[in-house]
Amino acid sequence: MDTDELEVGLIGGTGEEGRGLALRWARAGAHVTIGSRALEKAKATADELNHILEAHADERAGHWIDFGENRDASAASEFSLLTVPFAYAA
Repeated sequence: MDTDELEVGLIGGTGEEGRGLALRWARAGAHVTIGSRALEKAKATADELNHILEAHADERAGHWIDFGENRDASAASEFSLLTVPFAYAA
């Protein structure tokens, strides 16, 4: 599968782990959806990361990061990753 065809959902993606993975996958061309329990938090994170991507746009410009609640991020993706610190995974 080509990275440009990859749909990635990051459950709990507003923390350090999720932010780092979202930026790396988006720069590689994947379509990323940041998920959170709080829609406002997911939107704020996606907006921040999209601003970073715009500022450093290269040939992959246009592969932006979307947002939604955790269930939406999971439903919109073919690959979901839980990106919360281990202590909160249970």
